[in-house]
Amino acid sequence: MSGDSLASSSYTMKGPLTYVTRDVSSSSPGKTELSNDSVASLLNALMWYITGKTAYAEKSVEILNAWANTLELLNGTDAQLTASLYGAQLVNAAEIIRYTYSGWTADSITTFEKMILDIFYPPASQTTPSDSQKYPFLANWGTGGEKAIVAFGVFLSNETMYNYGLDLYHNFACANLNNTINSFGQNSESGRDQAHVQLGLGNMAETCQTAYNQGDNYWDLLESRLRVGYEYVASYNLGNTVKYDPHFYRCGADLVDGPWSNISDKERGVFRPIYEIAYGYFVQVKGSVMLYTQQVIQQHPIEANDGANNMGDSASYGTLRFSRVRGDV
Repeated sequence: MSGDSLASSSYTMKGPLTYVTRDVSSSSPGKTELSNDSVASLLNALMWYITGKTAYAEKSVEILNAWANTLELLNGTDAQLTASLYGAQLVNAAEIIRYTYSGWTADSITTFEKMILDIFYPPASQTTPSDSQKYPFLANWGTGGEKAIVAFGVFLSNETMYNYGLDLYHNFACANLNNTINSFGQNSESGRDQAHVQLGLGNMAETCQTAYNQGDNYWDLLESRLRVGYEYVASYNLGNTVKYDPHFYRCGADLVDGPWSNISDKERGVFRPIYEIAYGYFVQVKGSVMLYTQQVIQQHPIEANDGANNMGDSASYGTLRFSRVRGDV
């Protein structure tokens, strides 16, 4: 990680901006700036925690404060993704800094909290249609929202918010565990492409890990359904044949050229950095078996970041953050 430019204490911020737009029909001004800066804030926070060098903490704080003092609006058709994916990165950085570095002032923390509550939380948590967003919280928009809401609730010490995010993960029809992964592991977007499938798995794993850190076990819901989903996706992307049910698909499948008669080979074998987090719990903590996930990790032994076009989508540096000695909680 130390060789990653985003983890450098000399990183030059791409932002901040007063507004960030993520839109399917525009150039999405601000998306790249926020995604890169949010990851940089987290990586610098991690470098501070590992090395104890204050330059890293100062850089992370610089990024957090700059956006908190500038950002006024997240908009566009995909604002829910912006708020969820990059908001989760920011609060993960802020959580480390808040409790390990005395240089982040109380006033600055309050300003950052206000940004999360007023600017990030509303689009991340939207579940009912509006004029600006007619199809909220479907599939990965929902799983991303869940991981963000849970993380926001922890950082803000807002138990109601935290529990709401977990309730959505368990019960919201278009983004809950049962309707995202079926009994044999097929994902509701398996017919669409493998990139979106893996994004959703990673989102759900982050929700479970955040809850687990609070003493709540959501990993094992539905007889460890998430583990089954990981193994299905890992197996298929390693080149194996898997069972496919064309009648199991996401809400609003018609919005993304679905439903799909067959499993998609689009982006098959392109692995996103999502596997260590699930393997860390199910195998290294619980002692379960994940043969296909293990093969993915063996083929890609160091998880780093998503690619440039997907920066900030998934948890960064999973090998560093989530790999455990067997039995370690």
